[in-house]
Amino acid sequence: MLDGRVAIVTGGARGLGQEYSVALAKNGAKIVVADILPGDTTVAKVAQAGSEAIAIKTDVSSETATRAMAEEALRRFGRIDVLVNNAADLGRWVAFDKITEAEWDRVMAINVKGIWNCCKAVVPAMKRQGKGKIINVSSGTIWMGTPLYLHYVASKGAVFAMTRSLARELGGDGINVNTLTPGYTMTEAATSLGDKESVELVKRELLNLQAIKRNEQPADLAPMVVFLASDGSDFITGQAFNVDGGGALH
Repeated sequence: MLDGRVAIVTGGARGLGQEYSVALAKNGAKIVVADILPGDTTVAKVAQAGSEAIAIKTDVSSETATRAMAEEALRRFGRIDVLVNNAADLGRWVAFDKITEAEWDRVMAINVKGIWNCCKAVVPAMKRQGKGKIINVSSGTIWMGTPLYLHYVASKGAVFAMTRSLARELGGDGINVNTLTPGYTMTEAATSLGDKESVELVKRELLNLQAIKRNEQPADLAPMVVFLASDGSDFITGQAFNVDGGGALH
């Protein structure tokens, strides 16, 4: 399905990013693991899946670092077909007026500016190829008005809006831009946002809302990423795909 294509996955060293990387690799893509954390484990998992990967230390909030990321991907693999903008700062659950200025700025720098930087870095290569797929990872919190999480929800709302504008701007160049809005997924990072009691409360409340009565797992999201990276999505752009077990129906 993706044989010969090259996918950059930001935040690919662990969690959802690692899941996306392995799923894309199983479908034939070569993977660039772009993360501030070491990506060796994901590289090894991609090799086990029968494909090739490199890890590039990347701070997505830095224009210089994201430009270097794209240049190294092109040097090693000669092309960039897919960008999965997955890297994010999850912040913490806290009242809006208790968020510090530093926390607000950090979340926005990674979750919003980071996507802008990565798109700027890879779009020239995609334009030369006449085709590319950009998959922005937003969040189901934007549909639900999630309280006590304003900095994160605001940043992910921006991702949703950016996707629509980029889809209009890049559609004439053969570049599709879509967004994924996951529910509360059982990753180590997501389940460490609060104390154990708070996490269990949130899990129970969301299960009550969901049509599908089980907690979301990383593997639930990977097939949609593969689809949006594939030729099957060539006539789809500017859309939000909500994968949350029927929690937020929009």
